Amino acid sequence: MSRRRRWIVGVTLGVVLVGVGVLVGVLVGGRDEPAQGPAASPTTPSIPTGSPTGPTEPADAAACEVDYVVRDSWADGFTVDVTVRNGAGALDGWELAWRFAGEEKVANLWNGVLLEPAAGGSGAEVRVRDAGHNAKVPRGGSITLGFVGAGASAGRPSSFTLDGHACGTEVGSTPSASSSAAPDATAATAATGFYLDPTTRAASAAAAASGEEQALLEKIARTPQAFWVTGTDPAAAAAEVRDYTTRARDDGTLGLLVVYAVPGRDCGQHSSGGVDGSAYARWVDAVADAIVGEPWVVLEPDALPMLGDCDGQGDRVGYLAYAAKALNAAGARVYVDAGHSAWLPAEEAARRLKLVGLEHVAGFALNVSNYQSTEASVAYGEKVAALAGGTHFVVDTSRNGNGSDGQWCNPPGRALGERPRLLPDDAALDALVWVKRPGESDGECQGGPAAGQWFEAQALELARGAGW
Repeated sequence: MSRRRRWIVGVTLGVVLVGVGVLVGVLVGGRDEPAQGPAASPTTPSIPTGSPTGPTEPADAAACEVDYVVRDSWADGFTVDVTVRNGAGALDGWELAWRFAGEEKVANLWNGVLLEPAAGGSGAEVRVRDAGHNAKVPRGGSITLGFVGAGASAGRPSSFTLDGHACGTEVGSTPSASSSAAPDATAATAATGFYLDPTTRAASAAAAASGEEQALLEKIARTPQAFWVTGTDPAAAAAEVRDYTTRARDDGTLGLLVVYAVPGRDCGQHSSGGVDGSAYARWVDAVADAIVGEPWVVLEPDALPMLGDCDGQGDRVGYLAYAAKALNAAGARVYVDAGHSAWLPAEEAARRLKLVGLEHVAGFALNVSNYQSTEASVAYGEKVAALAGGTHFVVDTSRNGNGSDGQWCNPPGRALGERPRLLPDDAALDALVWVKRPGESDGECQGGPAAGQWFEAQALELARGAGW
């Protein structure tokens, strides 16, 4: 007799015996439970230890389906989105396994914990368990994770299993890195590790558009990018930070903040303003106190490269040092902005970073709101990092797909750059990030609106020029 029939017979017998007042303490068919059986006891661990905590019925080809998408690739690495549709019963803890088709390996994983091979190890067999926050998956729900791979991608792996059950046909396709198809929101977050904010101007513009324009705007809307904290009122700034970082924490992904209110900001140009000198420390304290979780922070774009360029800056080095310490103490990973590869000589950038101090920062940020190529930015960043004593850095790739033509204010002919991604811990470059929000104006130039306002013509041009 099959397990399912044994269970049905047992339940029927139990109902009959209860009806006549007889307490039945034996479950017919052993310990096996049906897919929709009783919930686990409170002491059942949520992390699997070799045996699945989900359904115990034999799986068929529809128990799970896998979409494995190579989003970006380069000479010695690649990034992948993995989406697993759960077609069986509800899961409380899961383990996904596959076998690579070539000699590639997982260098950095998000939304999961790598069990095999061990960190830094090699081998075709890969096992990943849930990350805790995504342990529970309802029937019909999905699991999303992503990783940076080391080596050349050999394509879709074979033998995907979920809790030991073979997965069926992949869902969707596996486009090349040059595909123009925009990823969905879940895949975009899984592919980068950063929080995808659904409240951006790009998201609103995409929702209001249709046809080709909607598809283009969704390239921006569905790519994680930074949240800028610019308002000078400390209570309002704190409320924004608390809301954004709470949403990122609850999503299980990294929030990316830009703190942008230093005295003498932008030396009176398109983004002029900032908090008065005497109030800056209190403003920073309010922002720091509002941080939830452990977001990344890009600290004061242009402030260090513009050091001494205009009046009204006060003790700018002191302000930056204070902000870095306060934000780091609140749990943030801080990167002090250091301009870009065509601005300061590497030796001068390193000197200024040392003035601020590196005790409370993870490193520095490059190319924020600019258009310098990723190649030039990384080469420059590695030189600055070495001169500064071996620190780390991030690069803004939001609008550098066509490099720079020497202009900085809404230059025409530019393109979206590489999508964000975390990089292996052994490199000085920690991540490619989108700090500037594509489609938001640099200022009133080239027909654009005021700085920070939505400039849809530019957004569409950037998206059309993207190489993906």
